[in-house]
Amino acid sequence: MREKSQAFVRRVASRAMTFLVLAGATLALTAAVSNATTGQHVMTVTFNYDFTTDNACSATVTKGCLQQFNIYDITTGTPLKLFSVPAPPGASSAVTGITGTSALLPLKSGVHTFGATAQMADGTESSPNASTATATVLPSSPVSFSLTVN
Repeated sequence: MREKSQAFVRRVASRAMTFLVLAGATLALTAAVSNATTGQHVMTVTFNYDFTTDNACSATVTKGCLQQFNIYDITTGTPLKLFSVPAPPGASSAVTGITGTSALLPLKSGVHTFGATAQMADGTESSPNASTATATVLPSSPVSFSLTVN
């Protein structure tokens, strides 16, 4: 019985470490927002994750594995899912520099808080408030511009 308790404590500690690494990605998460067209922006995120406890899914492992990371805009307090980044197939150790880029997103100008989650194949997901980054979305440039110099 004591062995089972110790194994449980190790697993909980290991999971906590995995999510601490994700929470630690707050420092490594870069939300680069660039303007594509009026009101539309492309967002690129980079983060680190330790797959030691929850290995990434692969072509042969499709259950009990980490499938993807979801990026949310949590500025208003209600998470709004923006896009997903697939987990590196078959990853089973710490991975640095996981990068994903969104399609065009309609983002209002101003300071935004973004959150990243880890999602398992069964749909369970970590909290979008556990790993966050802040970025300023700049207003779009004028559609046309004329100038007369006398």
